[in-house]
Amino acid sequence: MRSGAARPPGWCTEGVTPNPYRAPLLTVRPPAAATTFERHDRAVVTMSAPVPVPSAVPAPSADARRRQRVRRVRSGIWAALAGHGLALTIPLLPAALADAPGTVYAACIVVAQVLLAATVVGLGIARTVRRDGANGVGLVIGWIAGVPVAAVAGIAVLVALAAC
Repeated sequence: MRSGAARPPGWCTEGVTPNPYRAPLLTVRPPAAATTFERHDRAVVTMSAPVPVPSAVPAPSADARRRQRVRRVRSGIWAALAGHGLALTIPLLPAALADAPGTVYAACIVVAQVLLAATVVGLGIARTVRRDGANGVGLVIGWIAGVPVAAVAGIAVLVALAAC
């Protein structure tokens, strides 16, 4: 319905939440469960006291949430840096088995870094969709911070392989 259109008769706007798929908030606590009920085998059971309504779980404080977010960002950073470490060391195996280890290592490390970048982007999107954006941000920060270090370390390993 357009916002400027006339409402049909009986259209109620009081007490309606902006989201039509969400129930309105309760103004009073719901009543306790009945003390008498019928089981599936038709036996009538009477309870001695009403069942208490469980209270809401208290939300963590802002400081606790911030500390948890920082931990998630740090875990993403360390995961991306570990990925850089794997992308530097795994290509050593095919390079050690090849006749021209420098060329094979250079090609494998480029492929490994491209795969790492694609993995970081995919995991970052997946974590953000699952409402864990802190870990996704940490992955991106770790990958960006690790690229120059991985480049220098890769060149050093390449020079060492060429000297052999």
